[in-house]
Amino acid sequence: MKKRNLNQKFRLVPMGILIALIFGGIISCIGQKVDDKVLEAYGLRINGQADSAKVLLEQITHKSPKDARAWYELCRTNQQLGMANPKVIQESLDEALRCINLAVENKPDNVWYLSYKGSIETLHFYMGMKMGNKNAAGYLDKFEETYNSVFQLDPTYYENKLTLVEFFGGLPPSMGGDPEKAEKYAKELEKADLIYGAKAREILMPEDADYVAFWEGIIKEVPKNADALQALGRVYLFNENIDKATKYYQKAIDLDPSKNALYLDLGRYYMMKAMRKTALLDSVAPMIEEQFNKYLNVKPEPINPMKAWTYNILAMINHRLGNKENADKYKGMAKELDPFHSFASGKPNWIIYSPPDVVIHNQSYYLSPF
Repeated sequence: MKKRNLNQKFRLVPMGILIALIFGGIISCIGQKVDDKVLEAYGLRINGQADSAKVLLEQITHKSPKDARAWYELCRTNQQLGMANPKVIQESLDEALRCINLAVENKPDNVWYLSYKGSIETLHFYMGMKMGNKNAAGYLDKFEETYNSVFQLDPTYYENKLTLVEFFGGLPPSMGGDPEKAEKYAKELEKADLIYGAKAREILMPEDADYVAFWEGIIKEVPKNADALQALGRVYLFNENIDKATKYYQKAIDLDPSKNALYLDLGRYYMMKAMRKTALLDSVAPMIEEQFNKYLNVKPEPINPMKAWTYNILAMINHRLGNKENADKYKGMAKELDPFHSFASGKPNWIIYSPPDVVIHNQSYYLSPF
C-alpha cells in the first residue's frame, strides 16, 4: 500500500470537516444599484434570512429565467441551506448543481460561474466517494472536464488545477487516482506560478520528505509571501508543532489580514486532538476558545454566518464540558446571528458568502482539514 504523504495524514476526520473545506474565499465590498434584487437576496442571506433569500431568488428566476447572476446566487443559497441542515445536504447540493448549470448555460463566457460549477461537481464526487456511490468516478471525469474548460478561458485559475493534482495524486487508482495526470498538472503549475507550483509538488512528495525544508526554501525566495508562510505553518500543524504553526500563521495574518480565519484553524487543531482523545478536551478547551476569540475580535469584524459558526462550536465544546449555561448562551448567540449557519465541525470558508459579483481566487484542500 502506498504510504500516505503529509497532506493525507489527517484525512480520517469527520466528513463535515472536509465538506466544509470546499467553501473558501475572501469577502469584499462592491457598489450596487439600490434596486438590485439579487444583491437584496444576498443581503438577506448574509443577515440570517437564507430562507427568505431563496424565495426572492426563485421569484427572480421565474420571472427572468435567463438571469445567470440570479441562478448563481440561488446556487449558493441552496448550499448554505444544505450546510445548515445535514439531513437535506444531498438534496440541496443537487439543487445547487441544477442552478449553477443554468447560470453557465445562460452566460457561458463567465469563467467564474464555470469554475464554481466545477467546485459543485467536485463536492458531488467527494460525497459520492465517501458514500460508496458506484457512479462517483463519473463526477471526477466531469469536474476535470469542467476545469479544463475553465483553463481554456482563463489559465490563471490555478486553484482549480491544484484541486486536480490533489485528487489525482492523493487517491488510489481504484478511486480515480492517476499519478501521471497529477504529475502533468503539477508541472504546469510549477511553470506558471511559484506558490501554486510548490503546493502541487508538496502534494506529490512522499511522507518522509522534509516538508519544512521545502517551504523554508520557498520562503527564502519570497520572504514576504503570506501564502508561503501559511504553507509552512500548515506543515508545522501536521507535525504537531503548534508553537511554530502559530508563529507562521501569525506572520501570514500580519502580512495579509484577510487570512484571519487561520485563527479558527489553530483552534480546530486543538479540537481535532480532543476528537482523537476525548480526555484531552478539558485541557485544550481554553486554547480553542483563545483562538476562536481572536477571530471573533478581528477588525473588520467577521460576517454573521462565520461568527455564528464559531459560536456554535463554542457551544458544542461547553456542552461536552458540562457548562450548560455557557453552552446555551453561545447557542443562542449563534442562532440570533444566523439560524442558517453551517452545523459542520469544519469551518465554512468564505466563497459562499462573498458578494455576487466578486471573483475570488482562493484555494482550499479537499482531502486535508487545513
